[in-house]
Amino acid sequence: MENERRKLLIESMKKINKKSKDSLIDFAENTDNLEKIYSGLSSIDKFTGGFQKGNFTIAWGGESVGKSTLVLQTIANCQKEGKIACYLDMERSFDSTRAKQLGVNLEELVLVSKCQTAEDALEIIRTFAKDKVVDLIVLDSIQSMSPKGEQENKGKERELASQEMAQLARTLSKFFRVVAPDIYRAKIACILIGQVRLSLGSFIVRAELSGGLALRHFAYQSIFMRRGQKSDAPVQKFKNYFLDPDGQLRFQTISEEVGFDTVLKLYKTKSSDSAKEGSEIHLPFLYDKGFVDNYDSNADIQIRIDPEAPEPEQEKIQEMMIEKGIIQEEKFVEDHLKEKSPEFQEKVQKETEKLRDKIEQTKKKRGRPPKNKEK
Repeated sequence: MENERRKLLIESMKKINKKSKDSLIDFAENTDNLEKIYSGLSSIDKFTGGFQKGNFTIAWGGESVGKSTLVLQTIANCQKEGKIACYLDMERSFDSTRAKQLGVNLEELVLVSKCQTAEDALEIIRTFAKDKVVDLIVLDSIQSMSPKGEQENKGKERELASQEMAQLARTLSKFFRVVAPDIYRAKIACILIGQVRLSLGSFIVRAELSGGLALRHFAYQSIFMRRGQKSDAPVQKFKNYFLDPDGQLRFQTISEEVGFDTVLKLYKTKSSDSAKEGSEIHLPFLYDKGFVDNYDSNADIQIRIDPEAPEPEQEKIQEMMIEKGIIQEEKFVEDHLKEKSPEFQEKVQKETEKLRDKIEQTKKKRGRPPKNKEK
């Protein structure tokens, strides 16, 4: 670029920035790369490249595929890094116990769960963006929002039978046009959860994201989630101890499903750090832990007493397992008292004390009598 023209350009840029009272124009080399919010799961973070601040990410799919769990794990990791997260619960299904189980700090999480209309929720996002007070905003879900025009007409409540065409799509389209600049300036990562709707094509039925084309156009990334094959579901192996017909202690190694396989597909991405558009990954989802990077069913084989055996038989099995050193009473109590009531814990503790005394007495009876040293 010629020196004279460059000088004129810089002067022109300064005039525009001064008039607007903001740095609207600058050279690309002076632009900072926006930070990213990570889920804390290396496989997902490598696949997506992270959730870009200042932009919108859409995670969508059918029911029970792990969408809410994914964002809750992301919130937990975001909080670990000292950042502030906001969760807009438009489905009124937020489970504080589940969130805490996934590592979310409830004292630090901003929860919005009483919005009546879509406009209320979107206005909250707009306010937080203008004030630059949060780092991550999650909206769960897009399709559960009801625009004011869908509920009221000139201040009067609409009948459920009345039809309002594309109200949500028009509301979202306006929202993106108005709020997207504020989200960018505030450097907020905004994750929108979407539900699928079935599209009847000429020959096949396809899962589509409803809510209007604005969702697709303004999305920095679009991630489709679905369940994989049942044969790929994670399983937990157990050594199931029982008594055979002769009263002998036996065990059988069995496998039980403890989750399901989830497939993530990158429908759209503008990130240079993510996988290619159209790529897929498979992730194990565990019911008690959520998404994990790796899972090996052979890594930790659990020991348990046959749950179908009668209670007296279970006590006998427990006694024999302790005698043979298969389990220790302290560890057995610890593993089986999790999430139990204090009354139940106290009862088991007392029963364990009785069992310990009984075992000690049995050992004394089996021991050889002391030799008589006097000849």
